[in-house]
Amino acid sequence: MTRRPGQTGFTIYEAMMVLLVVAIVVGVLTPSVRRQLTRARINRAANVMAADLFLAQSLAGRQRVPVTVTYDVTAKTATIVDSRSAGPTFITRRYGPDSDFKLQSIAATPTAIVVLPNGMASAALTVTLSDGTYQRRIRMTRAGLIRVN
Repeated sequence: MTRRPGQTGFTIYEAMMVLLVVAIVVGVLTPSVRRQLTRARINRAANVMAADLFLAQSLAGRQRVPVTVTYDVTAKTATIVDSRSAGPTFITRRYGPDSDFKLQSIAATPTAIVVLPNGMASAALTVTLSDGTYQRRIRMTRAGLIRVN
């Protein structure tokens, strides 16, 4: 199609070709962007969970009483409570689909530990966060060392 002098703009054919190229690029990039967002969400959840274990150590030392960290894998929550009977709940964090993390799977072994005022724990803890293809592990030794793998 030839253009007359003074006629500007794109033809419908040119506009459709540009939209087609943009749609192809978006279609190719969407899976990798979604995968990166999922990994970022799991990494953030792992770092928050490790920070909560540090918080439990700090609370136990400050209060001078043991605190209990409990993981409910079906509700996908972590709770830090005072170990004394009828003690206060310091924090309950949600990791399931109703939270910012939207995790599909949490596994904890054991599901509850007691953190002593000196920073040591009653047992070694391993928490695994996963979406099926990507996972992170948070480990706390009995000596109180916390690592995110």
